[in-house]
Amino acid sequence: MNEIKEGTVRDVYRHMKREKNIAYTTVSTTLERLYEKDFLNRGEDTGRGGTRYVYSVRDIKPKIAKMFVDEFMSMFGKSGMSALHEEINKHE
Repeated sequence: MNEIKEGTVRDVYRHMKREKNIAYTTVSTTLERLYEKDFLNRGEDTGRGGTRYVYSVRDIKPKIAKMFVDEFMSMFGKSGMSALHEEINKHE
């Protein structure tokens, strides 16, 4: 998705098909799952043949940062957070 920025399942499928043998249903399922996990945006486009979803890239850096902090805290607790805070202050 980063290369095409926005597209339907068919657009993404055609783009990926150039480099590897992949099934249309695999692309469709993967895009749906990424949308459900808030890694992609999804809108609707009505055209010939009905309504179809248009997927686009979402800025996921804040989500990944939160996931990192949550995992870090579960592993190291408050002492780890103190050490991380000190390191962050060194880089400011």
